[in-house]
Amino acid sequence: MRILYIIGKLITFPGSFIRAFWEHLTCKILKLPVEKGDYVGFHDNCGHVDHAFATKGFAAYLMATGPGYMNMIIGWPLMLMGYVNLKPLGITPYDSIPLFVLYILSYYIGVSLLCCQFPLVEDILVFWEMAYKEKKVPVIGRIFAFIPALVTKIGAYFERWSIPVIFWIAATILLFVL
Repeated sequence: MRILYIIGKLITFPGSFIRAFWEHLTCKILKLPVEKGDYVGFHDNCGHVDHAFATKGFAAYLMATGPGYMNMIIGWPLMLMGYVNLKPLGITPYDSIPLFVLYILSYYIGVSLLCCQFPLVEDILVFWEMAYKEKKVPVIGRIFAFIPALVTKIGAYFERWSIPVIFWIAATILLFVL
């Protein structure tokens, strides 16, 4: 599992690095201590930062979902810009080499951001424990956070096995070959 996870994170290096940056920034905003500053390496939290867990409900929710939302907000437009210009509009190296390279990089960076939008499993479990087991979060907060927290929890387990990377590799093959 660990080797597959690290390979997936290294393939999606830009997304892993930017995700870890967003996590580090979120920790600074929430005043959570960060233990190590290395963002990408050959360790179990490759693409994440070691940090203390949040002690309040909203802080735990923000720590689990905020960096992923940032990756998603940036990743979708980049991926779509690259895809639309390469496939439907058909930009090729014969049209413009710099634009072709730009669109390939745009697609790759966008996909790598989308592959790295989920937190470590421990981060979402901290929020899940606070909100739904200990009930430290108000009822209205639990209602509004349920679906995003559930998606984040499932995605965190998927990311542990590099399922998003495998999905996007298959999707890229299908999008550009068919």
